[in-house]
Amino acid sequence: MPRKIYKLFISYDEAGAELRRHVAEQFQYSSDCIWQVSFRGLTAEDLPPGDGVVWVYPVFMQSGVTVTETLPELLRALYAGNGQHPELVFKPVWGAGRGGIGFGVAAALRKELEGEASLLVVAHGVTGREAAPEPAQFLRQLRFLLPEGTDMALAYFGASPSVEKVLPELKGQKVIVLPFLIGKGKHTREDMPAPELAARHGKTLKILPPFGAFYLQAEREYWKAGMEEPAGNGFDRPAGSNTEDAGAW
Repeated sequence: MPRKIYKLFISYDEAGAELRRHVAEQFQYSSDCIWQVSFRGLTAEDLPPGDGVVWVYPVFMQSGVTVTETLPELLRALYAGNGQHPELVFKPVWGAGRGGIGFGVAAALRKELEGEASLLVVAHGVTGREAAPEPAQFLRQLRFLLPEGTDMALAYFGASPSVEKVLPELKGQKVIVLPFLIGKGKHTREDMPAPELAARHGKTLKILPPFGAFYLQAEREYWKAGMEEPAGNGFDRPAGSNTEDAGAW
């Protein structure tokens, strides 16, 4: 008899709850057993039963330490505390999925970048560790969806290359800043590029909502306009993968 499969969608905290609900709904079929939780404050009572296989969908932008080390250890410890040891299958983070860009996001960014503006994607960096691959993958995907020659660059909070280094190198007088983040938090409150920094280099800034919120807004506007192409759920397959290696989905 096949083992029961539970789908566990997990965001870091409730700042990502709206996106988590949206993503989970795309996977909701009549026979599915869906759980939604936050990493912060997670307890054993929040988890699916341990009598089957748990597919873990991290609704995170990057595969940092929290996703790759802390989360697996925590889940195993919580289950073990109840004497359970389910098979845990970890899916790539939401930020790695090609569906996370979608037609809606591409259309919204094309509109923002009208007038030869430059795009600056700012992601969470970790000092002393190799950067997670998702932000760079995201930029590579965007190059296929935005007009040829769109000026864009990647910078990091607290790591290299920094906003201070990258901003002067952008060609556009207007710079559109897209935080590669799920939702509002410390980085959006304290670490966004300042207008004064841009002004020193003869530029102006427009800071977009964190990508998770921007994605949801772009999706709503795209479908409201009556577009027919689905934008995906963000977990379609790992970024850069091909059909053969996407079979786990």
